[in-house]
Amino acid sequence: MYHDSGNRVSTQMKNLLIFSIAALILQSCASSKNSTTQITDPKAPKEAYSYNGKQVEKYLSTISVPFEISMTDVEKQINNNVKELIFEDNSMDDNNFDNFMCRVTKKQNISVTAENQSFVFNVPLKIWVKVGYKVMGISIPAQELNFEMNVKFGSQFSISPNWEANVKSYPIGYEWVKKPTIRLAGVDIPVGVLVEKALNSKQDAILKSLDEAVRKNVEIKKYVIQAWNTASQPYLLSEKYRTWLKVTPVDLVMTPITTVNNKVKATIGIHAYTETITGGKPVVQNVSAIPDLKPVPSVPEDFQVAIISDISLTEATKLTADTLVGQKFSFKEGKYNVEVTGVDIYGNQDKMIIKAGLKGSLNGNIYYKGIPAYNPANKTVYLENFDYDLETKNILIRTANWILQGKLGRNMKEALTFQMGGQIDEIKKQIQANLSNNKVAKGIVLNGKIEELSPDKVYLTPNSIIAVILAKGKLNLQVDGLD
Repeated sequence: MYHDSGNRVSTQMKNLLIFSIAALILQSCASSKNSTTQITDPKAPKEAYSYNGKQVEKYLSTISVPFEISMTDVEKQINNNVKELIFEDNSMDDNNFDNFMCRVTKKQNISVTAENQSFVFNVPLKIWVKVGYKVMGISIPAQELNFEMNVKFGSQFSISPNWEANVKSYPIGYEWVKKPTIRLAGVDIPVGVLVEKALNSKQDAILKSLDEAVRKNVEIKKYVIQAWNTASQPYLLSEKYRTWLKVTPVDLVMTPITTVNNKVKATIGIHAYTETITGGKPVVQNVSAIPDLKPVPSVPEDFQVAIISDISLTEATKLTADTLVGQKFSFKEGKYNVEVTGVDIYGNQDKMIIKAGLKGSLNGNIYYKGIPAYNPANKTVYLENFDYDLETKNILIRTANWILQGKLGRNMKEALTFQMGGQIDEIKKQIQANLSNNKVAKGIVLNGKIEELSPDKVYLTPNSIIAVILAKGKLNLQVDGLD
C-alpha cells in the first residue's frame, strides 16, 4: 500500500514539473515574439496645400532702352521739313523806308552736328537783295544782287517730364562765301551790312522756326510709347512647357542726354513687373499715354524672370518607390528586420509627408516629413529638416526605438532627392534663345542675357512639386532711328 502511494505522488510531481517547464517555455516564446514583432499605426498627418496650382511668379525688373539719335537722321528730318524759302522782305518801304528788299533761301541741305549736348546747324544760304541808296540827296536806282553765305545756329536739347523735346536755339555766327558790295555813283556801298542787319532783325523768327523744326522732328514720346507697348507684349519662353513672359510696365526713368560720335544718346529705363505664366498667351492692350519722365543718373540692369520646374507627385512617388520598395533593413546586428512595402507622398502646407509601409519586426505605416528645397549645386529638389512625423516618432520611441538608430531614415531621405537640372537647363536655353536678337517689331530688337540662376522657392500643390528658380541678367529694347 505504502509503495503504491509513493509511486502516485512521484508521478504527480513529475507531471507537475513537466507542465511547469512547458508553461515556462510557452511563456518565453510568447515573450520573445512580443519583443520582436510590433504593430504601428500612427495617425496620418493631414493632407493640405497652400497652393492649388502653379502660381504666377512676379518680380520687379528694369528693361533698358538705349536711346540714340544719329545726326544723319536729324539732318534728314530737318531738310525734309525746312522749306527752300527761309524768309523774305518784299517791300522797299517797310522798316522806316529802308529801301531794301531781300529773299533768303536754302541753297543746300542743312548739316547738323552734335557738340557738348547741343545741336549745331550749318545753314547754306542763297540771298537775293534789291537795294536803293541816296547820294547827296540823289536817289540811285535800286540794284539787284545775288550772293551766298553760311549761317551757324546752336540748339540746346533736353527732354521735359512730359517727354516733349525742349529746344532753345542761339546764333553762333555768319560766314560769307562772298561778301557783296555795289558801286553807286562812284561810292562802294557795303550791302553786306544791310543784309546782316536784315538777318538780325529776322533772327528771332528764324530761331523760333528752327526750334519748331527740331522739336517736331525729334519726337521722343512716340518712340517711348512704342517701346512701352512692345515691352508689354507676351514673349514665349518655352513652347514645350507653354511658358510665357508677361511684362507689365509701371514707371519710366531716363539718364541725362549726352553727345557721342555725332549722336545724341541716353538710356530710358522701363520699370516693370515680369511674370512667368503657364498656359495660353496672355492678352494685353496697348496704351496711348505713358507716365511722366523721371530723371536718373543711370539705369540699373537688373532684369529677372522666373524659371518654373516641376515634377508630379505621382512621378515623385514612383521614383521613390522604385528605389525603396522591396528593400530590407536590419537593426541591432540582425535582431530586428523590416522591409519597405509601399511609399506614398503628399503635402501638408509647406511640408512634404512620406508614408512608408513596413513589414517584419515592425508592421504597419510610419510617416516622415520634410520641407522641399532647391540645391543649385546639383540642381535637385531635396528635403530640409527631414525627420519622422512627431506622432510616429513618439510611438516608435515607446515601442520600437531601435528603428530610429538605423539607416532606413537616411536611405529614405536620399531617395527623396529629385533631379531638376535637365528641365531647368532646357528652359534656360529656350529663354536665352528667345531673348537674343529677337526682332519683335519693325525697327525694334529685343536682346537679353541670363547671367545668373538662383533658387527662389519650392512649394507643393495637390499634383506637383514646383521649384521656382530666379534667372537674373540684362534685357534691352533697341529702337532704331527715326521714321
